[in-house]
Amino acid sequence: MRIRNTSVWVVDIPRAHALTTAYGTHAVATNVVVSVETDDGLAGWGQTTVAAPWYGPPFEVVVAEIQHYLAPAIVGEDPRNVARCLARMDAALPGALFAKTALEFALWDVCGKALRAPVHTLLGGRVREGIVLHGTVHFGTPDEMAESAREGAAAGWKLMKMKIGLDPRDDLRRYRAVRAAVGDDVRFQLDGNTGYTLGDAIQTIREMERIGGVGIIEQPVKTIAEMAKLVRAIKSPVQADEAVLTPRDAYEIAAAGAAHVLHLKLHKLGGLLRAREIATISAGAGLTVSVAPYSDLELAGAAHFAAATANASWGAGFTLMSASILKAPIRPVGQCVPPPAGDGLGVEVDLDMLRELRRRDL
Repeated sequence: MRIRNTSVWVVDIPRAHALTTAYGTHAVATNVVVSVETDDGLAGWGQTTVAAPWYGPPFEVVVAEIQHYLAPAIVGEDPRNVARCLARMDAALPGALFAKTALEFALWDVCGKALRAPVHTLLGGRVREGIVLHGTVHFGTPDEMAESAREGAAAGWKLMKMKIGLDPRDDLRRYRAVRAAVGDDVRFQLDGNTGYTLGDAIQTIREMERIGGVGIIEQPVKTIAEMAKLVRAIKSPVQADEAVLTPRDAYEIAAAGAAHVLHLKLHKLGGLLRAREIATISAGAGLTVSVAPYSDLELAGAAHFAAATANASWGAGFTLMSASILKAPIRPVGQCVPPPAGDGLGVEVDLDMLRELRRRDL
């Protein structure tokens, strides 16, 4: 079996709720989707989320990386040799992690189909049900966010995520309203998306701790050094997100004592093999990881990865979209996203929706 061809699409998938963070407000998620086709008729599918200019390259760069460097490096290779294919892509173009994620997911999908096994089995077997989830407090006015928190608590969520990192005074007003809306058994994951200075982070988070209900703080400052200082200045545990790109980052975070949890967004890590390296380093340092459940093919890969990763025990927020490129969109089961049943990623791409959501400016 050899790789015969690859194809690339860029799609805009609308969100069910606009996402507001320190980076701005976004109503759609732009994704690069790839297929890897073999000489015996199998096809594997992969996907990566792009979020330029906030982090990572724009989709035009990701497409160029795939078409001109990475895909030519693996055409003619056996797709079941995922590690070899990744090494060839590394040699052809260092970095390019977002692009490599899409192709590596497609390789795992082909490999699983060829071997008639789900991806989580190829990763060593299932040790948990799938991606652990937390609830979400949708961004809005203090009153709107309080109502969202009440709805989440009524639905049974004990941990809910809300965005901070915009304006410290406004963030405090929103947090006071949200905290007052729920009982003492509900905790909040406060995600700053690197929006604070270190001084603002310490002062604001200490006030939030006085208000009560803080479960964890997700990277409100930019650097590992700042995060290490923050860990020593507050009482709450800290989760790293933007600081985690490579296994070396995981090592440096652990060595600096800069976080207690690492948030793994697979699209920026270069694929499942690199994510496994990060999770292994984290486990060795006594840290847990959370796995981001983005959409469609990336969500399927994330669910397989989480199911096969023992220390993937911290919750992440489900990204609800209003459209899907899958014939059977993936949905949570309770407070978990189990991996789809079936060989490879276990999903089937809806080619009609892929064409409908494809960007028209290419």
